[in-house]
Amino acid sequence: MLNIEITETKNFVKKLLMEPVFDTFLLVEAYVRSDVSYTIDGRLNPSFFDTEELEEMTSNTYTTWGAVRHHIFNVIKGNKLPLNFKIVLILSDANINRIIEQNHLNLTTSDIANLSLNIYFDGEKISLTTMASMNIFSMDKTLANIWDANVSAFFKQNQIF
Repeated sequence: MLNIEITETKNFVKKLLMEPVFDTFLLVEAYVRSDVSYTIDGRLNPSFFDTEELEEMTSNTYTTWGAVRHHIFNVIKGNKLPLNFKIVLILSDANINRIIEQNHLNLTTSDIANLSLNIYFDGEKISLTTMASMNIFSMDKTLANIWDANVSAFFKQNQIF
């Protein structure tokens, strides 16, 4: 598990809300507490989409961050910072499968519940936490270590820290 604190929040929030850096991640949930509290459940409502739209989606369970990023931006923008916000992003099954294949892991995507990135702003700093959750019992932390290394490389590539 990686746990990173960012005290210079402006650059990170710009990349999160105004640039496509995180757009391929899937959104599990977003919560913003400002003048009122806003909660976005990232679960898709399949009945809203036609068959063709569903086939084109990365996931039929969660929306992408890119599809809702502008909504969160509209909630957060303004003269005052929110009191706090929390965003939970996960990797798509296709990207999880790529990690499995690239690292020759003896796992399937169904063995893995999710690879998540939790983003929490407490009013002053941002905490980024990774988590590898499994659907099977395993003492092996290889996947968690690989996920942490991938996230660290992603952050460096995108000049996040």
